[in-house]
Amino acid sequence: MVMKGQHMRLRLPKREAGQPDTVHAHFCEAIDHSILVLRTLFIVAGLIVAAVRGGRLGDFLFVTGLLFHFAISFEHWWITKRTR
Repeated sequence: MVMKGQHMRLRLPKREAGQPDTVHAHFCEAIDHSILVLRTLFIVAGLIVAAVRGGRLGDFLFVTGLLFHFAISFEHWWITKRTR
């Protein structure tokens, strides 16, 4: 029971500096590697849904694929710009 003025505190083990959270790092790495596949799937699915007159769903899927494409292009440009 928590009384007025008292707060429950969650105690997490301390990480060493420079050590990433392994679960989080693996999850982010998996997402990063799947973006290329997702980009292609969203663009193709958007075109297919638009062909069968799916309306806004087709637009959403296609634009999402385009946003992934632009994000990948921007990341590539940014990395090459910084390394020059």
